[in-house]
Amino acid sequence: MRTTLTAGEFQLLTGLSAKALRLYAERGILPPAFVDAGSGYRHYAPSQIQHGATIGLLRRARVPLSELATASEFPFGQWREAVRVRRQLEDFYLDVAERVAAFDPARFTAHTRPAPALEWIGVIIGLDIPDAFDEHAEAFTALSVSTPAVDDAFAGALAELGAEPAPMCWTAVPDTGTGGPGAQMLLARPWAGGADERTRALIEQRVRSGTGQDVRAVAGTLPQRDEVTFAAAQGDEFSPVDEAASGFLHVLAFEEHAARHGLARLGRSARQVVHGPSLFSGDAQGEPVSVFDARPAGVS
Repeated sequence: MRTTLTAGEFQLLTGLSAKALRLYAERGILPPAFVDAGSGYRHYAPSQIQHGATIGLLRRARVPLSELATASEFPFGQWREAVRVRRQLEDFYLDVAERVAAFDPARFTAHTRPAPALEWIGVIIGLDIPDAFDEHAEAFTALSVSTPAVDDAFAGALAELGAEPAPMCWTAVPDTGTGGPGAQMLLARPWAGGADERTRALIEQRVRSGTGQDVRAVAGTLPQRDEVTFAAAQGDEFSPVDEAASGFLHVLAFEEHAARHGLARLGRSARQVVHGPSLFSGDAQGEPVSVFDARPAGVS
């Protein structure tokens, strides 16, 4: 009585393809019971059918190969929770994409305020955002902890240098980065105290000792400019989806407004401005506002 199955029979009973069987054998995920030394044909034991079928179904559920070696003890409950969270994120981003795709400039009103030149000081931090979509939630959770800590240490360093609490602060994409890989963010505050090497070194050291994170202290001047902001049409509800889409929608609104009025943008992107001494504390007066800096008419 034959006690093993040919590869073809095993494929039929488990739903696995010949290519999948070869791959799983090479990876040690589903090795054959034995391989005929003369022909090289793989043979499988009937007791392997359950394991093979489970692996095939898990792959259809988009479980990575790296998780299949322990398919016999697969954590179904934990994986279902991960799938639920991933599906929620996918639905969320689909909703955000739908908002952006339906952009209508008529729903946004531009407000322009002339602003004088403003000296500032700031720190540039790296944003370690993974390429893998399913790792985004964990990365953003980590940033929600580390970024406020850096901002707090930065504010403490400025206080040590004799600065009064800032009337406003902002985040932006730095015009010049640290030269390292990945995305970066500038945390900035008004500052007229000069930014010599000693000042920058003290800020960097205080942030490093307070958070364990390396930053680069920088300074500059916002030139005389027109600050352009946008308000959505009155009566529009503002859901988390709208909040996530607002940054993209404001960029589109500014580009349309700038093209219509012949404006030239200053800086690489909008600044997210908070009126108050801290970007992340409850002392701020309202939510961050996207501010687009534009060169005033007649100013070269």
